[in-house]
Amino acid sequence: MTNMMHTPTPNSGTRPIELGFALVDERELAAFARHDRLTRDDYLDQLGEARDCVTLPDDAEPTHFFLGSEFCEHLLPSVEAVDRAVALCERWGLTFGLVTPIACDGLFDPLRAALQRLPAGSEVTVNDWGVARLVQREFPALRPVAGRLLGKMLKDPRLPSATWARMYPNGLRAGPFRDILDGLGIGRLELDFPPFGAADMYAGIDFPVGVRAPYGYIAKGRICKLGSLSLDTPEKFSPGHKCRRECLGFNEVGARPGTHELPTSQRGNTMYYRHAQGMAAAVAEAVNNGWVSRIVLSGA
Repeated sequence: MTNMMHTPTPNSGTRPIELGFALVDERELAAFARHDRLTRDDYLDQLGEARDCVTLPDDAEPTHFFLGSEFCEHLLPSVEAVDRAVALCERWGLTFGLVTPIACDGLFDPLRAALQRLPAGSEVTVNDWGVARLVQREFPALRPVAGRLLGKMLKDPRLPSATWARMYPNGLRAGPFRDILDGLGIGRLELDFPPFGAADMYAGIDFPVGVRAPYGYIAKGRICKLGSLSLDTPEKFSPGHKCRRECLGFNEVGARPGTHELPTSQRGNTMYYRHAQGMAAAVAEAVNNGWVSRIVLSGA
């Protein structure tokens, strides 16, 4: 039994909230392929017990499906997986989005190959300014979305109070940031909900905003802790070794009993925090006020 909360949709004449699911592991496409159509419960079931940390409006039904990693170039989906995902989205009547990470030089050729498989109107979540420029110049029929790595904000789950969060506001409303996005043809932002955040933190952002839930990312690096465990000592915790995608099978959970801190975990090169119920309610408030127009569900 779940106690997932629902919130009514405001009678403001606004469009229904968009709802997406972001999948990292292309092998899991097979589980989705069994469905002739996807429902909100299909999305929520993928979250396990973390679904209780999500609050969705009553009219939220799937509109988007995403494949790919924001944080690791080794997890760029294969061309075959992209083809399968595009075909499934056509069957489901959903918009497909390819999620892309910070890009090293060697990623651009396989990235081009993947982008060439996308139909016009597909979204590309970019977390690298060079990738955004590539999409703009070579794939103008695609729609770039600024990913979480480009929307900087303080998201340390160890913060003791909201006072610290207010001391370091984000720059998402800054004119130069808007100018950069406009110059790259980016028309949407995807953001996290930070610890001690408030619903109105999204107010006044002159862009459509999507929020990832129920996990936010804290930080990412180039070193994969899990991928280094099998290496000889001189090679541990250094870039450049062959990736065996160990992160897709293991997730390290962190805990500090007796503290107020949010639950945290590490997968591969990235650390995450899980939303508390109060954070889910604040995201729902932002949706009701029209400050957030999309929720993207994803795991850690």
